[in-house]
Amino acid sequence: MRALLLAAAVVLGASVAHAQRDAPAATVRTSAKAETTEKRGYWFYEKPKPAEKEIKAEEVKPLPPPPQEAELLKMHPTQVEKLISEYRQYALYTMQPEQVQWYFQLQDFARRRSRAFMNVTELVMLKNPGLNMNAAYPTNVPGTNARVAQREATVQQRLARERGKAGIVMLTSRGCGFCEAQRGTLKLFQQKHGWTVREFDTADRPDLVARFGTGDTPTTFVVFAETGDFMPIAVGVESVPRLEENTYRAIRMVHKEITPEQFTMQEHEDGGLLDPTRQ
Repeated sequence: MRALLLAAAVVLGASVAHAQRDAPAATVRTSAKAETTEKRGYWFYEKPKPAEKEIKAEEVKPLPPPPQEAELLKMHPTQVEKLISEYRQYALYTMQPEQVQWYFQLQDFARRRSRAFMNVTELVMLKNPGLNMNAAYPTNVPGTNARVAQREATVQQRLARERGKAGIVMLTSRGCGFCEAQRGTLKLFQQKHGWTVREFDTADRPDLVARFGTGDTPTTFVVFAETGDFMPIAVGVESVPRLEENTYRAIRMVHKEITPEQFTMQEHEDGGLLDPTRQ
């Protein structure tokens, strides 16, 4: 009986080996590591990273003392940057006080050069208001308050001038919870500015869906009475200040007062520091 089982095992093993030898190459299983590496290389267009060469202690070349400041001043900043990196690595390798001091000597030079550049920048900005962003976008508290007040006044005045020449249209749909929230925002907008606000269900007005090019709800548009031109001013729910700002921008855009590159600009900013089309 034992001899019979042994013979069966030998025959079975030979059959499995024969099947594996004759199987196509594509069906041969690879290890998980090799399979992952192959897929990343093929699907992610990645080339295998070359093995990093291990630096041996005897291969580290001693560095001399760093150049004197007169020589450093003649070097390009990228050369100084490379030099600082080399001396930092060398100081980390040796951990000797002298080499660490060399590194910080170079850092001191770079720090003082940065300070010098900052000082020159301060002088240049004072002498060239056309390059000084503080003239157009102050960041201190009094300047910020003045900038915000100016922007709000510009928007409010333009919306008042355009009242009666344009109206607001919102596309809604049944069961749209966001539509109810946007409806409340538009009510506040209407009370504040006196603009006409209307809403239409997309199921009842497929012609408006076709005209505006969207059936997403809520979507809000400003529509101009004389020309029939329109422009979206809100997708989803927006706040009243955001609606005001976008309506102001739409007015300027439809009236061809600005280009798309100037979309966020206000009238008093045309041709100024914030104008990307300024030449």
